[in-house]
Amino acid sequence: LNPNGDTSMCLDVQDGVFTNGTPVQIWNCNGTPAQQWDLNWGPTTIRLGTTGFCLDASTADPSNGTPMKIWDCLDVPQQNWISTVTPAGGIVGLANTGVCLDLRGGSHTPGTVVQAWQCVQAETNQIWT
Repeated sequence: LNPNGDTSMCLDVQDGVFTNGTPVQIWNCNGTPAQQWDLNWGPTTIRLGTTGFCLDASTADPSNGTPMKIWDCLDVPQQNWISTVTPAGGIVGLANTGVCLDLRGGSHTPGTVVQAWQCVQAETNQIWT
């Protein structure tokens, strides 16, 4: 997954550490397992390749600024994402919350936190390709 069409940056597991609670960030795309997300457009979990970990929002209704992390894939609301395609790219929202996957401050600097934020139409921080 790339933020707002920037194919040089990828959704990434911090330091490539596959442990419950490891933060999710953006980083220079490098093709490592820490960046190999499986996303199906529509209702889905966002799986991290074959690791058994999923993108997790910490709670079923996270507040603005809640950092994303990885956690064992479970059938829980905080891992239930809905991905929709728009003319600008994809928007990834947490089901039944009005909260979207958001790039903190819209910064494309490596290490920038990926967080939960209220969905805002046409918000470039929330476009993923």
